[in-house]
This record gives sequence, structure tokens and C-alpha cells, in this order.
Amino acid sequence: MVTRLDARGCQLFVHATGDRGIRTVLDAVERARKVNGLRDARHQVVHVECLDPADVARFAELGVVACMQPRHCAPEIAGPGHDWADAVGEQRWRKAWPMRSLHEAGATLAFSSDWNVAEMDPLIGVYTALTRRPLGGGPAWCPEETVDLATAIRGYTLGSAYANFCEHDRGSITVGKYADLVLLSADLFELAPGEIPAARAELVLVGGEVRWPR
Repeated sequence: MVTRLDARGCQLFVHATGDRGIRTVLDAVERARKVNGLRDARHQVVHVECLDPADVARFAELGVVACMQPRHCAPEIAGPGHDWADAVGEQRWRKAWPMRSLHEAGATLAFSSDWNVAEMDPLIGVYTALTRRPLGGGPAWCPEETVDLATAIRGYTLGSAYANFCEHDRGSITVGKYADLVLLSADLFELAPGEIPAARAELVLVGGEVRWPR
């Protein structure tokens, strides 16, 4: 099916959460490239919750975007004692939402909320990507897969724009692009990670027009 859809020029968004499921998608994309030839398809695996380390490098190699939801890996949502962690077993926790491994391997990260599973507020997602701690504080879960602030912001902005073939007019504050931007109440780079969720939008522009405050 992936090969047939790829031949028609479709971009695929395949939801895959388990290590075998994700590998199956990557195998299908690899086959499509062999049969149809190379193109800038930007197929996406959505969620990437439990990824075998052997498949990390394949995202960049195959041009597959990792569409991930950082808030999903919060300990109070998926960590020890919760359904996700209990279902996969402790021996596979090291595979949980490997954002740093994917980034370091050259994969494009496109971050989102997956509302209403998790909060829509991207700053809560940024906090979780940086810390993998509960929103109210506490021990981190799999902290070796945290990312830095610049990487998290890029995932929510230019990474997501690229994933949707929109990087030419969205995703960064650049001359010639739409003036879609938010002015926050604080400089995130000056805040401790725990302070980030409290930042608020002071000004929102969409296409250069003020949308907030009215």
C-alpha cells in the first residue's frame, strides 16, 4: 500500500507506536523508494513512542519525519505505574520517545500536542521535552532522551513547517515569510525549565495581523 500511494505522489502520515510497528513502516518506505525511485516525499511516522535503537538512523536515511508529541513521555502520563510503561515492560523503557537519539542521528523532529490526549499548550510540551519530568516537578523518566531548548523550539516551529512542505513561508521569523509569530511574556532561554509553562503569549500575529490581544 505504501509503495502504491508513494507512486501516486502522496505524503503518508502513519501512526505507529510500537517498535515492530515503526520498523514495519520504515521497511515499507524503504521498499517504496527502491520501487518508485527517490523523491522528496517527507513521509511521517506519527508518535514514534517505542523505537528500537537499530532503527533510529533509518529516519534520516529514508527522509522520514518523526512527528512526535513530547508531552506523551511525561512520567505522569506514560511513566512507571501507568498503562504505557506497564504494557511495554521496563526492559523497553529505554526505547521510549527517543527524541535526542533521533535528533543526533539527523532526523527531522516535528513536534505537536495530539490534543486532547495531552495539553494543547506547546510550552508544556517544550518543558517536557527539556526535562521528561512531571509538570509539577519530580524525578525525570529516561532523561537521556531529553533535548535542549533550541531543538525543542525548532521541533514546534521550523521542523513542523518542513514536515508539511511549508518551510518556504512559515516556521521561522524570516524576511519574505508570513509574519506568524508569538511574543511571549519572558525569554525562554533565560528561564529555568520549570518556569517555562508559566510563560504566556503577550502578542500573537498571524499573517502580520494582530490576533491577540484584540
